[in-house]
Amino acid sequence: MTNSVEDQYVNLLVRSIPAATIKRGEELFLKFLEQFPNPVAVKQMSRTQRAQVLEWGPEMRALIAGIELGQLVGKSHPEICGHAYSSVTLGQQMIDYFAGDEQESVVIACTDVHNDVIDYKTVFKGGHSECLLYPDQIFAYALRQSATGIAMVHNHPSGDVKPSDQDLRFAKRLERGSRILGIQLLDFLIVGQERYFSWRESQQSNGER
Repeated sequence: MTNSVEDQYVNLLVRSIPAATIKRGEELFLKFLEQFPNPVAVKQMSRTQRAQVLEWGPEMRALIAGIELGQLVGKSHPEICGHAYSSVTLGQQMIDYFAGDEQESVVIACTDVHNDVIDYKTVFKGGHSECLLYPDQIFAYALRQSATGIAMVHNHPSGDVKPSDQDLRFAKRLERGSRILGIQLLDFLIVGQERYFSWRESQQSNGER
């Protein structure tokens, strides 16, 4: 952890404990810092540890509430419904959507005849390195939404957006299934921390259809 992050952590911690006296504030600050010396330790705080911190005094309620609020914000995802679909637009939106996620997940975005996103859903969550995918469940969800098109978005927490052989095989399976059902597979996206891979853009650059 860099000094900049350490300084920010210490400064925020000092400001987050509204003690009645300076001495009491310093006491609680040092006690918390000893048990949770960095942001990672706070992130890994267990329920038992949280309960113990609250027992230190009423001053800790604001700090714990702030931590819980930050965790909620971190888990929340931005709205993408209603935006006109394009690989560039959706790719950038999904980079923000998956920001901070440590597990591989799959999101299906359903579109209408105008290629506007009408609904989206996280259909699978996997481990750190793999995610089990089932086309029948993806198509069942799309049909329930009366979708005319779908885009599948798969995140790589490592940041490497290069598709694996498994990714490419699955994209082709989705395309075959889409043709049978009359649903257009608009794209198969892989997003990382700052970049995305578009299967359609890759096909176009390679002269494929």
